[in-house]
Amino acid sequence: MDRSRNSIDSKTFAIGVLSVTACILFVGLIMVTMQPTSAYGIGQTDRGGDYIMLTQQLTNSQEGCIIIDAASRQMTLYALNGSNRQLQVLHRNIQLTQLPGSQPNTQKLP
Repeated sequence: MDRSRNSIDSKTFAIGVLSVTACILFVGLIMVTMQPTSAYGIGQTDRGGDYIMLTQQLTNSQEGCIIIDAASRQMTLYALNGSNRQLQVLHRNIQLTQLPGSQPNTQKLP
């Protein structure tokens, strides 16, 4: 068997192609994982006993956490203060009956 010096067999060629493909995929994985992503908790709800907790977007840069006490029909709105990194109360003990749309329609139809 006389082979020329510049020829490569199919096994060596396949190893080379697979190595280049692996490098390209590895670089792609690094590029995808290095991009910063924002974490949003908008619209999450949970319930435990008489308490309901939900999140709500207040402004473009601030989200709020609402705790509703179903037994006493009150809710409290909390938000994170970014300057001192503390959770602070924005509105306390809001009666659910005072919210728009909470009262049944008492008008009589003709």
